[in-house]
Amino acid sequence: MRSLPLLGILLAASACTVGPDHVRPVRNVAPEWVEPGTPGPVDARWWEQFGDAQLTALVERALKDSPDLAEATARLAEARADRDAAAGGRLPSIDAAGSATRNRLSENEQLPVGQIPGIERNFSLFDLGFDASWEIDLWGRRTRQVEATEARAAAALAGRQDAMVALIAEIARNYTDLRLAQADAGSLTAMAGADAETARLTSLRFAAGEASRLEHETAEAAARASAAAVPEARARAAAATYRIATLVGAAPEEVASELSASRPLPESPDTILTGLRSELLERRPDVRRAERELAAATADVGVATADLFPRFSLLGGIGQQARSAGDLASGGSTRFQIGPSFSWPIFSGGTIRAQIRAADARADAAAARYEKAVIGALADSETAINRFLNARASTFDADGALANERRAYALAEARERRGEDDRLALMRAKKALIAAEKRASDTAATELQAAIALFKALGGGWS
Repeated sequence: MRSLPLLGILLAASACTVGPDHVRPVRNVAPEWVEPGTPGPVDARWWEQFGDAQLTALVERALKDSPDLAEATARLAEARADRDAAAGGRLPSIDAAGSATRNRLSENEQLPVGQIPGIERNFSLFDLGFDASWEIDLWGRRTRQVEATEARAAAALAGRQDAMVALIAEIARNYTDLRLAQADAGSLTAMAGADAETARLTSLRFAAGEASRLEHETAEAAARASAAAVPEARARAAAATYRIATLVGAAPEEVASELSASRPLPESPDTILTGLRSELLERRPDVRRAERELAAATADVGVATADLFPRFSLLGGIGQQARSAGDLASGGSTRFQIGPSFSWPIFSGGTIRAQIRAADARADAAAARYEKAVIGALADSETAINRFLNARASTFDADGALANERRAYALAEARERRGEDDRLALMRAKKALIAAEKRASDTAATELQAAIALFKALGGGWS
């Protein structure tokens, strides 16, 4: 009973927790965007704004079957299990043990058992009981361990959310690449046909002496170059299809048939709500993960610091021990032990203090990574807003140029029907129209990619 007052003192002192407490860094961020952002909540399911049912289906499929997301989910499960294991370490541990052994004592040991009456050299020993131990968290070592594992579990959750954001953005990007490549293949095929017709007409004029050999050879070269560009566009479409298959976790043939038919590019939204700039750091999962990793590294400093101090534990055990199995139930066979114990690394050659310095350095590195994540998130978002707004302006100009070329081609057709221009003039107008259509398609794809980048930079894609 004398140990009880000492135990009470140790329990009272167990409220002490060594090491620094994590304080979430406060970053003064201006509430307004540098670029002209649009106020309003960021859409978590932004891909649905493109109005493309096939893209939406691919995203939903990836959220269920993507290997990247499955890996992030497994890491989250591991981190949560580590957290639960650390929390369990704060509770007493109880072990059950039993044994039945046949023993023989040596005649030549220090105690000459062979010469002592009543002591047999050969005997059986049966033992059955429970042992318990509980480390008193006097310096907060276990508390810091739990803090660290909880922070790492939260970081793993943010990592899974970040993987989700990246996955959705990659699917949308590659889907845009696919539809652009298919549009390019169509434009280039039309251009190859126009160039082939121009070469045929130029060849006839050359044969009639109305065109030079230079004009003839130039037209032939243009026709061959246009024809050569078509397979490259088809190859880009196939490559984008196979990348999409990888992202959604499917074999290439499982999605190739679904995506082989050409479809128009998805429509980019006219405006994208950017939310408040000051809320960006809460919404971006990569920033939240960096902050939780900093919290874990800070708690690790406390774990390392606690090793400087003694560890106190309460040990106990109770059981039955007898030389005969029939005597195990006897009250005289009961054994027990209870009492405190401690260990203290009085001399460790500076190892513990070196480990503390290493933990401090890791915390400093985590703080630097957090600062980098914050600055990067702000810069990414401002850049993405700028790119989207300028891409929209380019799309507007390209669409205007396309409308002009369509009117010019209609006039060329009318003039060719009235016999005011020859067919070569019509082919030139047609090629100019095809080129304008391709420029409009390219700028539309650029705007779409800029929209995807902006949604990703804003942290959209998880809820």
